[in-house]
Amino acid sequence: MTRGAFRVDYEKLAAITFAGERPRLRELISLWLFDAELHCVAAYRFGQWAERLRQRHRVRGTAALALYRLWNRWNTNVHHADINRRASIGPGLLLMHRHGVLIGPAIIGRNSVLHHNVTIGQRVARGDHGLPRIGDDVWIGPGAIITGDISIGDGATISAGAVVTRDVPPRALVAGNPGRVIAQDYDNSAMINFRVSDSAPS
Repeated sequence: MTRGAFRVDYEKLAAITFAGERPRLRELISLWLFDAELHCVAAYRFGQWAERLRQRHRVRGTAALALYRLWNRWNTNVHHADINRRASIGPGLLLMHRHGVLIGPAIIGRNSVLHHNVTIGQRVARGDHGLPRIGDDVWIGPGAIITGDISIGDGATISAGAVVTRDVPPRALVAGNPGRVIAQDYDNSAMINFRVSDSAPS
């Protein structure tokens, strides 16, 4: 889940940014140089690659991890986004707005969409050191908090500001604090806006 997954991340971002149209060269260059959300995702994928490299080549891997830590520190200080390299996130990760995104070593499936001020991690205050397991095609709105040893099913939608500390069934719409299921069989396909194929690298 490194170079191949990032290619899918980029393809998803490009498909949405350019509305399926073929971009001009200067538009592509601008996307690569100035899209901070893409940079944050790239840093996360690079951190995973560096970790794997260290397992094969200690010296080169250690150097790559040092570069990753500098890059991630930049993202944390400038963009206020920190995606733990030990998180397992499937291809098709999209940050709609990177500011305030904090993700611990959770498990997140394919084709996820995250907005700003999202926190995903441990529920330390209650002594729950487990981490969330989030399925495919999950949309997470601004200000949402997802904590603890919980499962969120495929196709779920977490509304803005929801605080989720319990399991969420597939295709459910969750809102509120504490988060509650307010609709079943909710179709979030228009919000996801891009589908990662089963043949995409993982």
